Amino acid sequence: MLKLLKVKNFALLEDLTIEFESGLTVITGETGAGKSMIVEAVATLCGNRMEEVLIRSGKNFAEVTGIFSITPVLTKKLEKAGIETDSEMIIRRKIERGRRQNAYINDQIVSLNLLREISRETIDLIGQYEHQSLFYPKNHLVLLDSFAGVDNLKKEYNTNYSEYRRLQGKLQELLEAVRQKDERVEYLRYQIDEIEKANIQPGEEDELLEEQNLLVSSEKRTILSTEIVNRLYEADGSIIENLAAVKKLFDDLCEYDPKLSQNSKELETVISSIDEIYRQISSYREQIEFSETRLDYVQGRLETITKIKKKYGKSLDEVYDYLLTVKKELSMIETRDEEISRVKNQITDIEKKLMKQADELSARRRTAAESLRKKILNILSQLGMKKADFEISINHKELGENGKEDVEFYISTNPGEELKPLRKVASGGETSRIILGLKTILSEVDKIPTIIFDEVDTGIGGGIAEAVGDLLAKISRQHQIICITHLPQISIFADSHILVEKKIKGKETFTKVTKLDKEKRKQEVARMLGGREITEKTIEHAAEFLERRRKR
Repeated sequence: MLKLLKVKNFALLEDLTIEFESGLTVITGETGAGKSMIVEAVATLCGNRMEEVLIRSGKNFAEVTGIFSITPVLTKKLEKAGIETDSEMIIRRKIERGRRQNAYINDQIVSLNLLREISRETIDLIGQYEHQSLFYPKNHLVLLDSFAGVDNLKKEYNTNYSEYRRLQGKLQELLEAVRQKDERVEYLRYQIDEIEKANIQPGEEDELLEEQNLLVSSEKRTILSTEIVNRLYEADGSIIENLAAVKKLFDDLCEYDPKLSQNSKELETVISSIDEIYRQISSYREQIEFSETRLDYVQGRLETITKIKKKYGKSLDEVYDYLLTVKKELSMIETRDEEISRVKNQITDIEKKLMKQADELSARRRTAAESLRKKILNILSQLGMKKADFEISINHKELGENGKEDVEFYISTNPGEELKPLRKVASGGETSRIILGLKTILSEVDKIPTIIFDEVDTGIGGGIAEAVGDLLAKISRQHQIICITHLPQISIFADSHILVEKKIKGKETFTKVTKLDKEKRKQEVARMLGGREITEKTIEHAAEFLERRRKR
């Protein structure tokens, strides 16, 4: 629902604030006062372009702001678009001279396309505006389905159709995989074979690196160990030989001073330790081996491991993980034929369900279409369009997200004219009354909260005008209705009455808006009845008009 409209520097609308209420609000005033400019301002909130020519003379910018109460459907759309939501939605449009126009929702800049999409859930402009929802054939099916009461059936159908589309996508992926199967299988098998033939064991790489180091260093190790043996024991003047001589001297010294016997024993221990070292290093030297063949084998294995790691992983653990992955993929490919068969069977089963549900949707739509057609023709007759013809075209198509048909409303407003799509009806007044008729019938199922009618009273008067007012009042029980009118027969049905006047102050012209109380409303209805000169008689007539409405 539109709660507040604020307009600055928009043509005659210099600085305007209008608070709107629920129910039926009429906007009246003399021709040229600026009534349609108010609707034009609202149209910019719905995505119409703001032209620089609309900026008030002498001003640098024009700005229009609308505050709307929010619905659950609207909340979801805003959240999907990444726009923060609260209990209200604020749409703002601004244009500055020489600069681009901007659109904002809740102070976040948005594209005009997104603004149009959001506003279609919020407000319907009926008149010479492309924005009006009933100009879009896709909405005709939605409205017919709501009228037919098939929402639950359609929800079940949509669930099955989503699954059907998912399975079709999966089948296409499987078939594409089969097309590439032979080449991929050959490649996977080559990789598996290469890794498995390498037969790399856990810890093997570390062991081979250690062995390679020993083989490469065997000559150097032999030289070093031989030198150690010689210096310890075998060469003239060896460590053992010198220590033995020292030990003899200690023993001789102890004969003269027994206190040194402990030192002699310690030296004996040192000689024993060196003797053990000698035996160990001698054994180590004898075990040193070198095999060119073995070194070639070890280096060959290390080259194989390096090659495998370079192709399949930075470490052997990654290589083992990769091997498991490709084995799993190969297994899936080799069993894909079975999966294709299974998915095809699932598609067949769900197609049967969809066809059954689509047939039921079609039958209920066709029944509802005939009932809706009769009701619309009846209302159009009440609105002075007795010769009009209306058809709901239901055309067969392949299974889609909405069933197996497209729906579009067609109308002929004069005898002998061929039926045309509703969006191609030329007259703004006729369009408004046709849509008024549709909205009356569909008011309980139409989810758009605010409807604005402009030109709904073009070319009518008397009883038909009163019928229009009555229908507007009925729709206003389900929707917020704002109607621009010149006719008192319509204005008397309003819950709220706004007067638009053109004022001149010095060299400036501007529009003034007044929400009328009971007495001022009577004065305005009298003006609409009798023209510029308001007499006691026209005031009495206006009072009778308003009283008649009160008693209805």
